[in-house]
Amino acid sequence: MKTYQEPFLHEKEAKVTNIEEKEGFLLVELDDTIFYPAGGGQPCDTGIIKNNYFEGKVADVSKKNSKIIHKVKIIDGTLKINDKVICEHSIKRRLNLIRMHSGEHVFMGALLKTIKDIKVDKVRLDEDESSLFVICKNLTWEQIFEAEKLANKIIKEDRDIIVKEVSKEEAKKIKGLRIKLDRIKSESIRIVEVKDHDLSACAGTHALKTGFIGNILITKFNLVKGTYEIRFKTNVSEDLFELAYISRKTASIIRKDVKEIPEFVENLMQENERKTAKLRELSASLVKEFKQEKIGEINFVYNIFDEVEKKQLIDQAASLKKEKTVVCFLNKLGDNAQVIIVASEDSGFKANELLKDVMDKFNGKGGGRDNFAMGSIKAEFSEKAVELVKEIIRN
Repeated sequence: MKTYQEPFLHEKEAKVTNIEEKEGFLLVELDDTIFYPAGGGQPCDTGIIKNNYFEGKVADVSKKNSKIIHKVKIIDGTLKINDKVICEHSIKRRLNLIRMHSGEHVFMGALLKTIKDIKVDKVRLDEDESSLFVICKNLTWEQIFEAEKLANKIIKEDRDIIVKEVSKEEAKKIKGLRIKLDRIKSESIRIVEVKDHDLSACAGTHALKTGFIGNILITKFNLVKGTYEIRFKTNVSEDLFELAYISRKTASIIRKDVKEIPEFVENLMQENERKTAKLRELSASLVKEFKQEKIGEINFVYNIFDEVEKKQLIDQAASLKKEKTVVCFLNKLGDNAQVIIVASEDSGFKANELLKDVMDKFNGKGGGRDNFAMGSIKAEFSEKAVELVKEIIRN
């Protein structure tokens, strides 16, 4: 095990072997380090490098061709090659990342037992909330809840987390090992085992027992470009109480038992979808109603509607754009009204200029192009807005 992989080693003396200056930072190499370099989805450690003559903040740590580079911002003093320094972690960050990485292994092991076709795509760990990206045919909350329950059972059992190194040839023979051999250049492979639960090739920092994780809470999941992102937190208590508060408060509002909330919401959504479909049908019928006036050579099409669907109204306005035509529709929505203006190219008018006149007159906001513009004014000015457009066309 490399020094930076020792989970609870938070302070160590080291010797400076090389220094470069770049863009206001020192790029420092040490003969040994406790700072984990970013890799495998785990971000780097941060902290302090110091001695009697120098103090610097470690802002980033990376690995390049087996060299570990510490990006250090000088706080005070000077640093030279061969200087001895004390390295100190940001302990809170290191412990949070240990919990996150160990929790990810436990949860992934639980997912593999719950969903047979699931595969890890990548991991992105952070101090407060992390992400596990997986590939499978389908993923549901029910499956996630089942895996989350199993993962917390494993955590509560305080199982051993065992770290060992094997050769590539040995790794190929280990049944159930999660590994991407094509990405590993070294002949020696580090394996992290959650006893009797999960086996994975991993270079990150981990707890010695699962109990250190505390617990794991899945906060959300969504599909991103064919890959499911599962977000999670570890060692949480405030989040659990907040979720309990929300569920109990919701239950009191809808006058149901907490366990009845999901079914109640599903029924409510189905009812809402039915009503929305009916409203769309009604809206589609209403937007077909309009008035027409001939003002000189211009065909002026207009109407004032009450709470019809905006997209249907826009589509209807566009369909009425014939030769030498100006369309002006207003759609009242509570205290405000949407203003939609469409003008044909041969009408001699520009929709955005007509809209600007309306917005300026009635203190509204909006914008658009020559042939289409949309804005909003107070609903009380709807009739006057139509008359203003008529007057502009007439003059």
